[in-house]
Amino acid sequence: MSNLSISPAFSGMASAYPRMAGASMGIAVNGSSDPAAVRSSIAREDDPAARSAALPVTAASPSDESSADSQSEQQAQVQRQLSQVEAELLRVTQTEIRELATRDREVRTHEQAHKAVGGQYAGAVSYSYERGPDGRMYAVGGSVAIDTAAIPGDPAATLQKLQQVQRAALAPAQPSAQDLSVAAQAAQAMAQARAELATETLDAATGADAANADSRDRTPVNTETDKGIAAYKQVDASGSLPGPSLRAQA
Repeated sequence: MSNLSISPAFSGMASAYPRMAGASMGIAVNGSSDPAAVRSSIAREDDPAARSAALPVTAASPSDESSADSQSEQQAQVQRQLSQVEAELLRVTQTEIRELATRDREVRTHEQAHKAVGGQYAGAVSYSYERGPDGRMYAVGGSVAIDTAAIPGDPAATLQKLQQVQRAALAPAQPSAQDLSVAAQAAQAMAQARAELATETLDAATGADAANADSRDRTPVNTETDKGIAAYKQVDASGSLPGPSLRAQA
């Protein structure tokens, strides 16, 4: 049973299964039919370590290393850009919050100045709000209603009221355009109230002078008339005009 060879009829199977073909070829070459030798040959072919040792080792090419370095650098650059964007977004957000907080304080101080000086003529304060990036509501605008109507039939009281209205309009440190407009309207109404007050004062003075003049003109006439009436009554009673009383002396 020596010098076994592969017959042509099994050449295709030998090609399809090279390990078995190698084992048979090893048997044919070695010329041994020992089953232990056959098993040893097959075991060596099936050993993964043996196969790995038999495989050629391919070293990494410089181009592969360069590509890996390039990818790492791109990832690092993207990370830096993201960090810069996040930092800028945080800065913008903090700036917006500070501006809203400052605006809130200014608006409240402004409107409270109107309210404090306006007194009984100032209405309630109303605010308009804006939600900030932090979720809080900030006052960004406000208004105070104020009564500028004249007091009917009393220009002096109207003048006093409008003076207070004007002071209330100009009370804030930085009056707005609307504040200046209200102050100007109050000034016009004050001028009209002064004119009415002057007219009333003049009319009152003229009336007093006329009454005094009429009183002076009527007093002598009445006195002489009264005397004439008394003399007429005496003449009618005695038949002669009254004379001085004489007092006898001893």
